[in-house]
Amino acid sequence: MNLAFKDRIALHYLLATAALVAVAYLVVFGVVRDRVYTDLDRNLRLEATKHLGELRVAGPVIRFANREEWEEREHREVQVDPVFIQLSDPQGRLLDRSPNLKADQLAFDAAPGWRAPHNSMLRGKALRQIQVPVEQDGRRMGYLLAAISSEAARHVLDSLGLVLLGSYPVVLLALFGLARGLAGRSIAPIIAITAATNRITRHDLSARVALPPRPDELHTLASAINGLLHRIEQAVAREKQFTADASHELRTPLAALRGTLEVLVRKPRRPEEYVASIGLGIQEIDRLSHLVDQLLLLARFENHGQDLHHQELSVLSSVHDVLHRHRETLSAKCLRVEVPAADALPLRSDPYLLDLILDNLLANAIKYSPAGSTITVALGAADGRLCCAIQDEGIGIRPEDLDRIFDPLYRSDALSHKEISGTGLGLSIVAKACQLLGIELSVASELGRGSTFTLRFPA
Repeated sequence: MNLAFKDRIALHYLLATAALVAVAYLVVFGVVRDRVYTDLDRNLRLEATKHLGELRVAGPVIRFANREEWEEREHREVQVDPVFIQLSDPQGRLLDRSPNLKADQLAFDAAPGWRAPHNSMLRGKALRQIQVPVEQDGRRMGYLLAAISSEAARHVLDSLGLVLLGSYPVVLLALFGLARGLAGRSIAPIIAITAATNRITRHDLSARVALPPRPDELHTLASAINGLLHRIEQAVAREKQFTADASHELRTPLAALRGTLEVLVRKPRRPEEYVASIGLGIQEIDRLSHLVDQLLLLARFENHGQDLHHQELSVLSSVHDVLHRHRETLSAKCLRVEVPAADALPLRSDPYLLDLILDNLLANAIKYSPAGSTITVALGAADGRLCCAIQDEGIGIRPEDLDRIFDPLYRSDALSHKEISGTGLGLSIVAKACQLLGIELSVASELGRGSTFTLRFPA
């Protein structure tokens, strides 16, 4: 059954309320019925007690002591609620009865349960009847049967039942309409949120959902949607910026290669000129190939978490391996690398990703350090976790760029240092690899004084 959301809310509310109303109606009917029959039974017991005192026992025979007065009183008075009295022997045979019974008899039953007040019928009319044993000297002489009319009580209970049954569907229909209206008002903010989100497209992510005035669950939902839209907008903006930067970075070596080839074909040249131009072209091709490799590596990191191969590693040995690969650059710039001795905690990690992280960080430290400066690689433990800090004395990073240096293809103040080559992908790769390995990466830098990148490995 395809119902609108507000109709489903109203239906669920109606089902729950219907059960509660039914219980309430049953309780009301039960209380009224119990009250009515309690009053009838009290009057019935009073009459039975009064007439027990009017009995006369002569041997095995029980008679009314004042029957003549009783008959005269019946002729003089009109009883609204007549009382019927009957005497029966222990076997239920009629011994005597009140004049108003005429030729009729009250129903008799020797079962013990009939001694309690119960309903019966006489001449098609409802009665409330009680059966009281008559005893003398511990011997049962018979029974006194007393009954009073319960027609009025039955009429009251029947009328109450009809009113309750008739009002039940009316109440339910009214409750359904009320619940549907309230549900419609309750979900109005959700409809507004849906309409606002439908207006948001990939080309326009600036729109936001209006926040409800009250700080309730809908306010929280709208705030969460706005937060999600903000994150999506930032991601799309980064994607657009990444695409633009990648296009620019790919275009630069292609333009240089094209220019070199165009110069070669303009006129005949000497062999050494061809060799020099071809060498420049090969350098641009290598640069382009390196950029493409890094872009592919960055893309593969999205699914690399399934292919991690953890094993026991020595961070100190990995640092020395990376420094050995960069020994020529270190020697050419006369850079000094200090690796203070320290007791390193054991580590399980992926060797390829760890080498990639250390290689990029140390390559950056070497690239941005002035000749003759010192690079420090400090290993230690803090709070049971292995820490590795790589500190250089290079150009540093501007404070406003610290939050962006891990974005793909972003280079801090690149125009001021055109002589330093780079793609702006190294730190992005480092950040992704650290995320995969659970390594906490932080950076501290002072412009003109150097930078420190700290790795905190998981325990």
